[in-house]
Amino acid sequence: MRFCLNKTHTLIGSCIVVIILFIYPNITQSQVVYATVDPLAVPNNKFGIHIIQATPDESSPAASLVNTNGDWGYVTVLIESKDRNHDKWQEFFNDLRRRHLIPLVRIATQPEGNYWKRPYEGEEQAWADFLDALNWPTKNRYIIIYNEPNHGREWGNFVDAKSYAETLDKTITALKSKNRNFFVLNAGFDASAPSRPPAYEDQISFMRQMNGAVPGIFDKLDGWVSHSYPNPEFAGSPDAVGRGTVRTYAWEMQQLQNLGVDKSLPVFITETGWKHAEGLNFDRRFPGADIVAENYKHAFENAWNAGRIVAITPFLLSYQEVPFDHFSFKRVTGEKQNQKILGIENSDPNFYSMYQVLMNLPKTIGKPVQENKAKLTQGEIYSSIVSGQSYTISLTFQNTGQSIWGDTEPIKLVAIRGAQELGINSIELPKGIKIEPNQKYTFEVNLKAPQSGTYPVSLNLFVGAKQFDSDPLKFTTQVKSPVILKIIGALGWKRDFKGDYILKIKGVSGESSQNISLNKEGASREIEARYLLPDYAFNFTLEKPFYLPKALEQKVYAGVNTLDFGTLQPDILTLIFHPGELLKLLLP
Repeated sequence: MRFCLNKTHTLIGSCIVVIILFIYPNITQSQVVYATVDPLAVPNNKFGIHIIQATPDESSPAASLVNTNGDWGYVTVLIESKDRNHDKWQEFFNDLRRRHLIPLVRIATQPEGNYWKRPYEGEEQAWADFLDALNWPTKNRYIIIYNEPNHGREWGNFVDAKSYAETLDKTITALKSKNRNFFVLNAGFDASAPSRPPAYEDQISFMRQMNGAVPGIFDKLDGWVSHSYPNPEFAGSPDAVGRGTVRTYAWEMQQLQNLGVDKSLPVFITETGWKHAEGLNFDRRFPGADIVAENYKHAFENAWNAGRIVAITPFLLSYQEVPFDHFSFKRVTGEKQNQKILGIENSDPNFYSMYQVLMNLPKTIGKPVQENKAKLTQGEIYSSIVSGQSYTISLTFQNTGQSIWGDTEPIKLVAIRGAQELGINSIELPKGIKIEPNQKYTFEVNLKAPQSGTYPVSLNLFVGAKQFDSDPLKFTTQVKSPVILKIIGALGWKRDFKGDYILKIKGVSGESSQNISLNKEGASREIEARYLLPDYAFNFTLEKPFYLPKALEQKVYAGVNTLDFGTLQPDILTLIFHPGELLKLLLP
């Protein structure tokens, strides 16, 4: 657990932070971020919560808490090395995507006795491979590299700043080599820990040792994780400033500057919060949940309103046993709470009052950047079409991105080029239909061929007014004169081939059939087949009752094409049951 500082140390730290906040009052969204997307360059909902279980039992109340009056809040969640199960975590990420929750993933090793093991040699590559294989809900893939390494129990039972700095450096390299969209964050430190190796190390000393071991290590980060707990005893004032308070993050920014870090890192407060008296056992040393709710409200409105803060995920949503039952937002005693809280009706009595208070605070409609991508899996704009002919073309796309099509903004298939020449209108995904990643949807594209010419066509999907990230599909189609068919066939056991036949056609433009007539010599007249595409191969089948069908595959061209089916042989098995037809066949 964290330790509180003495009063003199706290007072000095408070003065430093006040000076920092006075000199830099507008440290805001314009700061440089060395990852793909600056999370503060788009509308951002900073509200979040720390969860333990990767299940809907926690993601559902988490979404209600952080997204009521807003959208796309955050959850901090832990993945242990023994839990690198792709299917489990992909399904959880899919669940977060549906609920509009952005994961802040803290990687961990595994406990051994009463401490956490250190990473094994090469584990950074195992993490990179596993995490890169997941389809994340947002373009930024937030990764927190372990936890409070200035606690010996968090780092092999022995604090070692050099070892952690080297591990952090290698993990950053492994992740970034896999995908530049990894947004790498440090382990949060315990700002209140004393210098008492090997069990603890003072945060300033630890950071200095890290920077000495790997010069410039903090410049390699994309953002800064802070554990801004209200000490002493997790019961400090929400108005306090300096080290060991809810404004610890501001004090940490000064420590980074002291180490020569010019980068203005966006801040993620992934752990913070007050202990409340309620729990498995009522503890009168701590304030009641209603007072804690007021503290949270005050902190969100005053301490955590700095423009550089991306997310605040209090510790924690639900913990039903010691040692963290007094931090839990979810009630652990089974008691119901039906009274009004701070003048607000409590809609979920299973949670303490801070849950309802934070739920009702005003929030931002977050709009995190997602990769919108699609892959054409079936269909094409035909390379040749017939002058004046209308076509309905089925194009099937697979969602290969991160967004859910139709989730918020409309999705349209648009002809960026060739729309006017070929009469291609935009096709919108129908309202109420949602296509998740890996799912498919078929758009029906209508076009009409002009009288002549060659036309380039470019298609892409749009979300709202923004084109998808995947490259547009490019086709070229040429208008040609119609295909003309001349059918030749004969009948076994017959000298006169005159009669009615059925011609069946199957190909890229679909299936069709038509009645045709052959003369005595077994030849048809020339048939204009405007429905056939020049320069494409089709499967043709010639049928006649009581004869076995004949099939052939042939590429056809503009102009006359002869289809010679040869001789259709009698269907003896069928004729046995139709003696009258058999007699006709035997007659000359």
